[in-house]
Amino acid sequence: MLSKLGTKSGIFSAAAVLAAAPLLAGALTAQADPSPAPDAKTLLTCDLTGSAAFSPALSANPLGANTQMKVDGEAANCKPAGRAAEGIVSATFTGDLAGKMSCTSLPRDVGGDVDITWKYEDGSTKTSKADFSLNMQGDLSNPGQPVTGAFTGKTVDGEFTDAQHKGSGQFDMASAAGGCLAGGLSSLDFGGKYELSQ
Repeated sequence: MLSKLGTKSGIFSAAAVLAAAPLLAGALTAQADPSPAPDAKTLLTCDLTGSAAFSPALSANPLGANTQMKVDGEAANCKPAGRAAEGIVSATFTGDLAGKMSCTSLPRDVGGDVDITWKYEDGSTKTSKADFSLNMQGDLSNPGQPVTGAFTGKTVDGEFTDAQHKGSGQFDMASAAGGCLAGGLSSLDFGGKYELSQ
């Protein structure tokens, strides 16, 4: 027969094991799970301006039509945030995207290839090729409503391979000049922000 002291010891030992069990399980789980991937680090931020040209011109057809979108843009006032992008002062973007779109049915998740030329303060240049995806929101036939766009991308070749691109901007409704309601909108200007990260 256990003494009172032995009984108390047994109770305390059991309680200690039960209390430690979740901690032990947590430690084992922590070791088994892979550590999370680190957040992407910003390499460069710039102001972004440019234009998008549509072929055929966008109409007010709510169903949209298969359309080629040629984008020409420039990143200026660049501020390097990482050593890898040190010396970059600006960049130019030229891309071809395609999808079904109209003035009232703007492109969602439209993808394409974009060529980028990086310009350095010493006058040299380097190039990249990236896959971009664009989403636009708004109604181009309503001059009083802002139209916005956002894109993401990844470098597939050249400088900054595997780096991530993202940007957002607002389209200039004044440049639409009533095109959507008068035979079609062939081009649109935009301005916004651009970021390169890795």
